[in-house]
Amino acid sequence: MYIKNIAIKNIGPISELNVELPFDEKGSPKPVIFVGENGSGKTILQSQITDAFYEIGSSLFEDVGKKDGMKRYYYKLAGALNLQSGKDKGFCILKLIDNENSTIEYLDKIGRIEKSELTSLVQAFSLDPNNDSDSQKRVTQLSNATKKLQKEWSSGAYFYQPAYRYEEPFWKNRAFVDQSRFEDNKNYANYLDREIEILSSINNNKAYIKDLVLDFEQARSSMYQARLEDISIKISKGNALSISDVRPGQILHDQVLWHNINDILKKIKQREDIRFGIGQRGTIDRVSIVELNKGLPLYSIDNLSLGELVLLNLFVNIIRHGDNPRKLLDQICGIVVIDEIDVHLHANLQFAVLPELIKMFPKVQFIITSHSPLFLLGMKKIFGEENFEIRNMPNGEIITAERFSEFEEAYDILKKTETFAKEINRLVENSKKPILFVEGDYDIKYINRAAEHLDKKNVLLQIEIYDGGGFGGLDKIWKNYDSKISSVIPQKILLLYDCDTGKGDSDKGKVFKRIIPSLEESKCVIEKGIENLFERAVLDRAIKAKKAFIDIDYERKCSSRGQEITVPEKWGVCKAEKGNLCDWICKDGNGTKDDFKNFETIFEIIENVLCQK
Repeated sequence: MYIKNIAIKNIGPISELNVELPFDEKGSPKPVIFVGENGSGKTILQSQITDAFYEIGSSLFEDVGKKDGMKRYYYKLAGALNLQSGKDKGFCILKLIDNENSTIEYLDKIGRIEKSELTSLVQAFSLDPNNDSDSQKRVTQLSNATKKLQKEWSSGAYFYQPAYRYEEPFWKNRAFVDQSRFEDNKNYANYLDREIEILSSINNNKAYIKDLVLDFEQARSSMYQARLEDISIKISKGNALSISDVRPGQILHDQVLWHNINDILKKIKQREDIRFGIGQRGTIDRVSIVELNKGLPLYSIDNLSLGELVLLNLFVNIIRHGDNPRKLLDQICGIVVIDEIDVHLHANLQFAVLPELIKMFPKVQFIITSHSPLFLLGMKKIFGEENFEIRNMPNGEIITAERFSEFEEAYDILKKTETFAKEINRLVENSKKPILFVEGDYDIKYINRAAEHLDKKNVLLQIEIYDGGGFGGLDKIWKNYDSKISSVIPQKILLLYDCDTGKGDSDKGKVFKRIIPSLEESKCVIEKGIENLFERAVLDRAIKAKKAFIDIDYERKCSSRGQEITVPEKWGVCKAEKGNLCDWICKDGNGTKDDFKNFETIFEIIENVLCQK
């Protein structure tokens, strides 16, 4: 069973949302990712779906709803507290369908709602909102299809993983672990024996993986060993299976499932030489990761990083929920709702791994929220734009290809940032001299020309000077060297900021942050950039040579709070002409020794740092 329609009106920040979820030509659901700023209603939307899970599940199973005597609690609080400010009524409706076009409807309403308000968003919606209560949750009567739906829910994956999901680290003392999370399973008739909301699942999944490992090891040593090994080779090579391979079917299913669950581990760790195994008897947690060429456990799965562990458990949850009866990954059906799927995940796990894992479950309907452009670009790479949807909250409109270009631009910036950091590290490693990083290429040209005029070439011969990529780039270099790293680098690094960056001088081991002092106000013409060191005379000559070099806001009078004030004249270098101005001033016969006299302060800074121990 899948969700076909979601409609919300006047709930939280959502004024009106009407989404028909997508399916491919074979009827399989396409993943849907809801994006948007914090507070745009993504989690509210998912809370309504989860509330529907509990309402439907409570109609089917005795162990789903939370009860106090005859009273059953709603998962999501009902009533006016959910309403948008200034509104007196609102609702959420869901319509679910199965492969036989049978439907289940869910309604959560506040206030008096007319039937036409529902059907204007979801056609042929049958539940009638008019009743004696102004606040009510309702689902379609399921009595005629209870057994069919019980079987479907018991054999599929229907759960929600909120953004606040977590896994306890292995090093945490058991006395400090929240034991209330670990409930005994009830394996009775009319019991789902599954979680609807999953905060932590490590204990359940360890037991499940251990059973798989033991089943596999037992099968390998049984009469089916030869056949299983043959099947294993065929699967690993991507070959088709013959009719003779599928007898007995349970053994084949165990074998394929074994490969699939290990494939999840391999994708997460991005290693092909590992699989699950059982550690030494007597250890607290025996589920381990085994290196294939050695056959010995590397470490317990508890030693995975938090991001890796959360990702592993998320997808093992789908397999575990769908394993009744045992089935292949592409046979597992259901609805999996995940809030902020990228939480705890490194960039590479978001971009390269997570989309691959989602693709392993083509019959699961993924309803996801995310803030990660990298994850969206990874989905585009793996699925193509046509095989999943991105919808923007709070209105649920589909993101177009134009918006994809924004994500790609953000990714390009990230790649450039990583490339920049690697290049900086390469320069430091290869250099034997102290390094001076300045804000730009023009700063380097001015400093080299000033050294010629001021007889300071000997100072520059003692250092290497590079473009640091603006004051933002200098900040990145500064952050790259924490106190421990900065004390062991082989040479000094000087970061020279222009006068207008609002920074202060600071030292961090062998890394020095220095700011070029600004000219006295009486001499200052250009307030921003290294051009601040030039006085009026050279700039007047530059304007005569080309007026466009300098942008001038002339003195003017204006009113402020009823008083007339004078706004002084303001000069600035035209951004489009910054390079041309630099070329003009540095050209023989234009900028003189006297014009570069204020650059003396830069060489004093360099010499002072060189003398530091």
